Amino acid sequence: MIATGVAVVAAVAQYTVPAMVPALERVPGRELLPGEWWRLFTPVLVQTLGWFQVVANLLSLGVVGAVPELLLGRVRWAVLLVAGTVGGQTAAYLSGEPGGGDSIAICGLAGGALVALMLGPSPGTRFGAFVVVSYVAALAGWGFGLAVAGAACLCVAVLQGVLLRVEAVRAQRVLVAVAMVCALAMAGTGGMHGVSLVSGMVAAGAMAVPVPGSRVGSPRVGAEVQ
Repeated sequence: MIATGVAVVAAVAQYTVPAMVPALERVPGRELLPGEWWRLFTPVLVQTLGWFQVVANLLSLGVVGAVPELLLGRVRWAVLLVAGTVGGQTAAYLSGEPGGGDSIAICGLAGGALVALMLGPSPGTRFGAFVVVSYVAALAGWGFGLAVAGAACLCVAVLQGVLLRVEAVRAQRVLVAVAMVCALAMAGTGGMHGVSLVSGMVAAGAMAVPVPGSRVGSPRVGAEVQ
């Protein structure tokens, strides 16, 4: 995946050239200064919280990002990536949150995957639904600490195991619906991850709407997953 390769190169570069982080990270207000317009876009290229963020985001991009690519194809995958980035950056700058990282782009992908999993003829593979819902659960719990984020993922695993004993398709739709509500709740607080998730959801929903005279629309969503 090209995006993962770019993320790896950027991670290596920021540790090879330490000055790269302060030059590209998000500094509220600085993007409006003459000659620093690039800060509107570049924070997604640097991970400002250290190796934990680097590893977590690389894994998330590779695993979570694979789900919408399978469900929607590469072009729509790219649209979701951009939607999440724009939404998250906007929310971060409006709230005055400094830093950087590509988690907002990943959230756009996750949000789009939720819509695809909900609207498709089947809710997709069990693993795909579990990955995306767990990612949203971890984000929801992250504000309370790493332990809570991990506990949230564990709860998702247990809940899915219980619900799948009832009826697989219905169970996965329930989990996806809960994740979508969590995303809306996070966005309601103004958090950049919640806004990015909802941005991806909105973008995927818009792409799922059939256009008169066009073959672009809902039949594509989820069509490739059995």
